[in-house]
Amino acid sequence: MTNETSIKVPNKYVERIDEIFHDEDGYWVYLNRGWHNSDDHALHVIHEDTQAEILQKIRWTEPCDCDWCTGKEK
Repeated sequence: MTNETSIKVPNKYVERIDEIFHDEDGYWVYLNRGWHNSDDHALHVIHEDTQAEILQKIRWTEPCDCDWCTGKEK
């Protein structure tokens, strides 16, 4: 996991995350294959305005078996 922020991600969620960063649009989390944003099963990214919102959404990530996650997508 690459974390370019001061967000302290609990160890049990680290395997779900590829990258966390902050820019002028807010905080971004790109999830590893096998995980999706529970708000939208098609999304493998989380975008929020605050660190607290990002942590909440990380807790809500769920396992994913879409073609991209299983490697079936070319």
